[in-house]
Amino acid sequence: MEMIFAQRMLELRRKKGVSQKEAAENLGVSQALLSHYEKGIRECGLDFLARASAYYDVSSDYLIGISDTGHTVHEEFDRQDIKSDSEFRTSTLFRAAAMLDAFFENLGVGKRDLIKNYFAVSIYSLSVLAVRSGNIPKSWISYPLDNASAMAKAMTEIISRSIVSDSDPKKSKKPIEPQCVKTVIDEAEKIIRKNALVITQTPSE
Repeated sequence: MEMIFAQRMLELRRKKGVSQKEAAENLGVSQALLSHYEKGIRECGLDFLARASAYYDVSSDYLIGISDTGHTVHEEFDRQDIKSDSEFRTSTLFRAAAMLDAFFENLGVGKRDLIKNYFAVSIYSLSVLAVRSGNIPKSWISYPLDNASAMAKAMTEIISRSIVSDSDPKKSKKPIEPQCVKTVIDEAEKIIRKNALVITQTPSE
């Protein structure tokens, strides 16, 4: 079991595209200790196992060899449709986001963070709107609001272009559309159709 753990720790770090030094810092251990874990010299404790599971986004069962599936934690949790997926609610949005993140498998090594960055900037933009509408305090946002909005919009475009340029269409798959994703897409297109005239009349910045 120790050698399975060591092998998977090494494989996951390489897949994530980070150096041993960087991974050790993020996991809160010395590089020497992480090296021992990856070589099967030392056995880790439960605390480190939990941190490694979260860092590499896999189940602890996968790390120690109980499970052979390479699915990430959110993939395992969200793979099956549930009844509420057909309803347009906040939980459906979260599940759809997790599903879409899992579908970006064709991004190059070290590029998967682009998806998290895209979601992060999107939430940041929503936070700026929450400040403007008086729902959260301005102290939550360090930049002036106008600058924050402009930079978030520009960053979204940059990340979007990077996602497309770093993808390999030849490796694309044709998965069955999850109900939660279908619900969100249908609702978004409904909103777009309803406001199509307003969208076409809005001057570009």
